[in-house]
Amino acid sequence: MPERKKPTERVAKQVRDFHEPACSSSVSLPARRSPSESRPSQEVGGETERRPEGGQPARWEPEGSSPDVSVGIHPRFVTPGIENQIKPNIVPPQGMSCRPDWIRLVGPDSQANWLIQRLRKTYGDCIPHSGAKFFRAGAFWHPGILASWGHKSKIIMIDLQGSRLACTPVAEFMQLTNEILMHGFHCTRIDLAVDHVGMDLKLYEHAKASCETGELCKLRSYSPDPEFKSDGIATRLLLKLGKRTSPICVRIYDKGLETKTLPVGQWERFEVEFKDDRAYEVCMKLCSDGAHINEALWRYVIGAVDFRTINGRSEILRRPLVQWWAEYIGQAEPLNSPPCPKESGFDTWWNWARSSFATRFLQFSQILGVAPEALLDRLLYDLDPAHTESPATLDLRGRMRQSNSPITSIVGDF
Repeated sequence: MPERKKPTERVAKQVRDFHEPACSSSVSLPARRSPSESRPSQEVGGETERRPEGGQPARWEPEGSSPDVSVGIHPRFVTPGIENQIKPNIVPPQGMSCRPDWIRLVGPDSQANWLIQRLRKTYGDCIPHSGAKFFRAGAFWHPGILASWGHKSKIIMIDLQGSRLACTPVAEFMQLTNEILMHGFHCTRIDLAVDHVGMDLKLYEHAKASCETGELCKLRSYSPDPEFKSDGIATRLLLKLGKRTSPICVRIYDKGLETKTLPVGQWERFEVEFKDDRAYEVCMKLCSDGAHINEALWRYVIGAVDFRTINGRSEILRRPLVQWWAEYIGQAEPLNSPPCPKESGFDTWWNWARSSFATRFLQFSQILGVAPEALLDRLLYDLDPAHTESPATLDLRGRMRQSNSPITSIVGDF
């Protein structure tokens, strides 16, 4: 009998043979909230995709006060959370598959009507919806597309949820995402999921053991969240890496147990959630990679976390990869997503000048017993204005072009 290869030795081959989700072979299942779905949040654009129980029902607004979602449908009330109640779960094909599992895009509410019409062109009529939390109204396309508007910040938000992405070719919805981005939207959250079906990799067990021995790198915390019956049978195997509120967090869990579709170990999921500037970078990369999107997606997932042996060295690169992790990632080169440097516009520069330089300058004026105006003349003596541009100067020039007010009113606003 030929020798059977270890499960981890098959990953290198599987990563070269990605599968796209195929609706024809999918299995519809009762809806359950997975670890990838939202939890309530108090922040705008946070982790909630539905109103809490007892929230306001969907409102049908007069024509002209909201995007036109009424054409061709009969308006009706929608129970809060209906998008989760009708969400199907889809079992991926045998082997390894990669795809985005959630994409959130936020843009100016002036693009609301364009967005609604664009979605209706591809996905048909929508259902009036109460919208995400902190939004007054919205529209829902079954399964898994929710647009929300009526926010005090004059924004519109669209969530492309896992139930829709699971049954749509990757290239199709990344093309849609790119089109939306070109209309002034930006990505604030993107989840990437890698599924292993029938591979018996024991990712949860390996990762949990590595965390307990101090081998976790890049992310600073871990939280096992398993659940068992009284007889010891597992009903949930979930390992959270990093904080949910952080720009990057990871979840490794048994999707077969969570959906009650497959026995333990038969459907394992490695999932990474990117938010804020990390989400923007990852989303733009996936939109631009075209035929290589699966490779980029896989590299971002394995680049979000690392597992290194303990050898007394503090530098990560001087610590060898843990064996199971090295076998899992194979020859793939992880892609890091470092934070984007924040440009300091005029607001930032002006606040710094007032709080740092100006207060110290006034202190020197008092010590010397000289009027600030006289001291300023001496300070500026024989100096020429700077000629290079900076984010602060570009910001100020843009404000001057858009405002009819004198410069004193612009400076006086700060």
